[in-house]
Amino acid sequence: MVKADLLRRLKAEFPEYTASDLKDVLDLIFEHMCQSLCACNRIEIRGFGSFVVRPQKEREFINPKNGKKTYYPKRYRIVFRPGKKLRKTCQNFSPNN
Repeated sequence: MVKADLLRRLKAEFPEYTASDLKDVLDLIFEHMCQSLCACNRIEIRGFGSFVVRPQKEREFINPKNGKKTYYPKRYRIVFRPGKKLRKTCQNFSPNN
């Protein structure tokens, strides 16, 4: 699902709101989520899951093309952990059905 699909579904469910109003609300939600994650805050949406910023250590790797050792610098990753309701809903999911 992409943002346009989400907007279409919201418009179908809430026809009293204009598409531009719904788009503004979605943009505002995503903007605040990004700001919160950039400040290393945790985001929890009950029933859906949580987003957490975790540090990743600096590490060494060998480039397979030239055999040279290179280093990834220390960085931060955003990790998503599904909530109980989402795990339960998707437990028997198969993409081939």
